[in-house]
This record gives sequence, C-alpha cells and structure tokens, in this order.
Amino acid sequence: MEADPLYHVKQLFYQSSYKACISEASSQSVTPSDDDPLPLERALYISRSHLALSPPSTSDAISILTPFTSLDPAPLPARAGVAFAEYLAAPSSEGVDAVRDLLLEAEGEQGESTVRVIAGTVFILEKENEEAVATLTEGTAKEDLECMALLVQLLLSLDRRDLAHATYATAKKIGNDSMLVQAMEAWIGLKAGARPLHQAYYFFEELYQLPSGRTGPVLASHAAAHLLLSHVDEAKADILEAEQGSYAQDENVLAVGAALGMEGYAAKLASSAPKHPLAVDLEEKSSLFDDAASKFAIAT
Repeated sequence: MEADPLYHVKQLFYQSSYKACISEASSQSVTPSDDDPLPLERALYISRSHLALSPPSTSDAISILTPFTSLDPAPLPARAGVAFAEYLAAPSSEGVDAVRDLLLEAEGEQGESTVRVIAGTVFILEKENEEAVATLTEGTAKEDLECMALLVQLLLSLDRRDLAHATYATAKKIGNDSMLVQAMEAWIGLKAGARPLHQAYYFFEELYQLPSGRTGPVLASHAAAHLLLSHVDEAKADILEAEQGSYAQDENVLAVGAALGMEGYAAKLASSAPKHPLAVDLEEKSSLFDDAASKFAIAT
C-alpha cells in the first residue's frame, strides 16, 4: 500500500496538535497547482487547525485559502473552508445558508467529503442535529473516516451510544489502524465505563506522552478519563498543567475543571464559552434553584 503523503499532517491534526500541524503542513508547498492536489489538502488542514485553536484564528484560516479561492473555478473544499471561517467569525443564518449551498454543490464532486465534514460541524454548532446526521451519513461520508468520527461525537452527545458503536464498527472495517478509529473507540469508552473506559484512558495516555501531545484537548480528555476512574488528584493535575501550558481558556479544559469542582472554573466557562453544554446545564440548574429558593422565606 502506498504511503499517505499527508500522514504526519493528519496525525497531528487528529491528536489535536494544531500548532504542530500548521508547522508540519507549512513546511511543504501550499501554492496552487494544476496537477498536484496536495497543496490544497495541506492548506485545508492548516486552515482547519487555525479554526480549531481556542480562540479560533479566522483571519489566518481565510488567508491560507485565499490563493485557492482566487482560482477560476475555485475548489469547493477551499470555498467551504472560507465559509466555515466566516461563520465562526460572525455566526449568522446567512453563513449557515452559504454552507448549505456549498454542500448541495459538492454532491458527486471532488472534495465532497471535506465539504461534508465542514458542513456537519456547522450544523452541529447550530444544533441542527438531524441535518448534521444526514450530512455525515450520505454520499461520500459513508466511507470517510473524518465524517464518521464527527458523527460518533454527535451521536454520543445525543446519548445514542448504540448508533455511535455501529458507526465505529463500520469505520473499523475501513481503517482499523487509523488514529481516528482509535479515537472513536476511546470516546465511546468514556461513555461506556468499565473495561472500555480503561482502554480509553490508555489511548489518551499514549497521546499525552507524545512530544507534541500535551495540548488543551488531550489534557482535558486525559483528565476526564482520570476523573471517571476516580483519580481526582491526577485529573486536577492535568487541568493545572493545561493552565500552565497556555490552555487556560480552552473550553474543554474549563469544563473538566468545573466538573472537578475546581475554584473559578465554572465561572470562567460561563464567561468564555456560555454555549458549552456544561455551561448551559449549570446555568439551567442555577436558575431552577433560584426559582425554587424564591418560594421559601426564612422564618423570623
């Protein structure tokens, strides 16, 4: 089997080492070429890495794709990448519609899978879950590991571990050794508990030990696995390491810190990422408590 020329770029992206991914992809050509698709693919991973940072660097994400969107015709994945960046910079219904239009245009075309994973991400952020599921299960998404990985995350967030496991089983047949498939298994393990939880911990421990592995998302996942295994002190140590390593504003780090009851983390999460599921849940519970408390008065 021929080696994937983007193997190292993809590995860094999948393990959430976004700055290292940008550096690796930028070390080779990202100039448009008529006979070589790799520059565009590298540019897309650079752009998506900029958008995955916390906070996202939308201007840099657009800038790296501008040489490609200036072409006539402009490649659909590049246009989708720019549309995604523009949406993150200023979320709007017009931005969502632009992504929908690109998704329709991409059906059966080169780069359809990339457009689908970007569109699926936007729909998830918009809580258009049915549309996201359709996007990630139709067309080329049926055989694309990135689409499947995003679908597994969505299904787990909807408490459909059965469907998530079925998707993982399909993905395993396509790329058993892929880091994305291993990640899917680990995400499911965090939900399942018992032996799968231990397997999930080992996966995140492997990422944690990599030279560029101690990123915000990895430290948050490592901490979450520790927390679910009742290793509270180790989980707190991960969160403190993330804070010291310039990931103090990463919403996943803040969420796990809040779940651990660490001082100030819930307030930071509510302030910097008010739409995060945990922030929303805490706000709803606080409102319910205040409402209940208002119905009682202290006897004098």
